[in-house]
Amino acid sequence: MAKPIYQRIVSELEQAIMRKKYQPGRQLPSVRDLCRTYRCSQSTAVKVYETLKSKHLVYSVPQSGYYVVENLLHQPERDGSAIDFSTGNPMSGAVHTPDLKHCLDRAVDLYRGQAIDHDIKGVASLRALLASYLADFQVFAETEHILVSLGAQPVLSILTQMPFPNGRETVLVEQPTYGYYLDFLKFSGSRVQGVARDRQGIDLERLESLFRSGTIKFFYTVPHNHNPLGTAYRRAERKRLAELAARYDVYIVEDDYFGDVMSERGYDPVFAEGDHRHHIYLKTFTKILPWLRIGLVVLPAGLLPTFEKYIELSYYYSYFTPSLISQATLEIYIRSNLLKKHAAAFGKELSERLRCLERQIPLLTGLGAQWTGGGSGPYSYLKLPPAASEGGLIAALRARRVLVAPGDSYYLDRSFYEKGIRLSIARTDGPAIERGVAAIAAELRRQLAP
Repeated sequence: MAKPIYQRIVSELEQAIMRKKYQPGRQLPSVRDLCRTYRCSQSTAVKVYETLKSKHLVYSVPQSGYYVVENLLHQPERDGSAIDFSTGNPMSGAVHTPDLKHCLDRAVDLYRGQAIDHDIKGVASLRALLASYLADFQVFAETEHILVSLGAQPVLSILTQMPFPNGRETVLVEQPTYGYYLDFLKFSGSRVQGVARDRQGIDLERLESLFRSGTIKFFYTVPHNHNPLGTAYRRAERKRLAELAARYDVYIVEDDYFGDVMSERGYDPVFAEGDHRHHIYLKTFTKILPWLRIGLVVLPAGLLPTFEKYIELSYYYSYFTPSLISQATLEIYIRSNLLKKHAAAFGKELSERLRCLERQIPLLTGLGAQWTGGGSGPYSYLKLPPAASEGGLIAALRARRVLVAPGDSYYLDRSFYEKGIRLSIARTDGPAIERGVAAIAAELRRQLAP
């Protein structure tokens, strides 16, 4: 029995895309051209493109047409370049170019009348839109509590330095945790303590003891998509964390840098479990839109006046608020649902890569290494056997053009340190993961040989 005409057209276009007749990011024939070429109706041509969209092969831009999907996480690893497990940032040059051009054009028109000295909180229309966007993640906040920032670092630096209503000074961090923030804490001479976190989660009794001490200003946490562990807190842990914060007057600084891309089924942030008076929520969009440095923070009313004052003072040495064009571009991405499309494509590909990595991990655990991750986000941590050398392994892998991140970057000091390396799959496709893990196994085996 002959295929329906739309299926035949889908098959031919799919083969043409795979043969690179239509290059990624380039426009496909219009609906009218498709009708003329195949002598089909307009509804058939539209059905063809909708079918290709459902297969994630093409995408549409309003008033423009249909385009071949680009690999959002494309890594130009071929032709002898390195296999890069060291960074969580996708390649900025592989963003859907027509989407970018479309949003930039619209952004210029959208904010044409805005003054350069805009509100330090961010443009009002974007902040109002972010309030509804955050509601999809169970973060319910009024517009006046949302500030647009140049990512997480400016927010964390101000929170660390400003006084809090509880009158305390010590910052509590998970161990391990985000390396750049640890660097800032050390550089600024801040009072800091750590609490151990591993694949099982966090020691809630130890956490309560630290909270009860009356010295903790705030607890910085990455509840899911943890960097570097690649784990997530269970619902009971998140609820308990919110309860302890309210009981002992400790603020929670929750970094949800990757929740748009990967979230566990039914996941609600700690923010959704708490009283909101003790909760600060951060989100960044750089992982989805790697050429834009932009994020947000949701602050409780009790912190807003002081935080805004510190933003004003920070302009003597740095900027807090993103450029108007960045804010306008993000607004267009959200309004057009392109942000959700990018996040879905990113998450789908990451899930495939995680499955590929998991299949290779027995090569490493069979040598005595312990792997944590695979369940939440692009990162995972490989704890090395006692006889292995972290620095030696990293150097040997670099010589083989395999890049990994040193584990000691994520620890405050040796009391928490677990010798190992962090792996990220943001810039590695399936074949690269297989070759990279094989190289790690080979170097580990060489180190452990008698």
